[in-house]
Amino acid sequence: MQIIINHVTRMTTQSRICVAGIEKDAFAHVRPTTPRTDLITRALLRSEGGPFGPGAVVDLGPTTPEGQRPEVEDHRFLTANAAHVEDLSDELYLAVLKEVSHAGVVDAFGFDVVEVRPRKLALPAGHGERSLAVVELEAPRLYVDSWGNLYIDLDDGVTRAKLRVTDVRFYETDHKTIKVDVVNDVARRIAGGVQTYGMLGVARAMWDDDGGNVHWLQCNGICLADHAVRDVP
Repeated sequence: MQIIINHVTRMTTQSRICVAGIEKDAFAHVRPTTPRTDLITRALLRSEGGPFGPGAVVDLGPTTPEGQRPEVEDHRFLTANAAHVEDLSDELYLAVLKEVSHAGVVDAFGFDVVEVRPRKLALPAGHGERSLAVVELEAPRLYVDSWGNLYIDLDDGVTRAKLRVTDVRFYETDHKTIKVDVVNDVARRIAGGVQTYGMLGVARAMWDDDGGNVHWLQCNGICLADHAVRDVP
């Protein structure tokens, strides 16, 4: 199976990352998953000499579907089989994102999306039409909050959301320290009107006292049209 990578997400333990992409033939999202004995780590990033990066076409080798709602995109594979095929041009990558993009959050994830707290959105465990989507964002705001966390605010005309940004390219190798200069540059370009896509997804289910067992909605990646296929956003 070959996929076009568009989600490259930091995890906070063991230098792990999560990646996902768009299947070349079906134009549907695929999230490669592995057993705990074969972790997907930073060593597999394109910037580290590996196959995975935004706009990269990667051959995963044999895969086995194992999705369950909302994570219907999950496919098991072996990291040793992943091979970089090519990097798309900016123009072709943007055309792919446009082709699969949704008009907004509810259009992407369905009416099961709930607002657990003001602008904090989630899918109840076992619900939702999908767990990965692309949304073209209209004048979002990217910023580091007073607690030192990276967020993007969006308003699609139906839903207002404050989403944690987990795009690995905004973080140092410890996956905790934010690259403030990169954030400021991207925020400046967004404010200047550069076309922006958000790679939205949900985290694995966790318990919340207000929402119960939920998958929090987050922003796995940001693509600006002036700098689309890059290891720096």
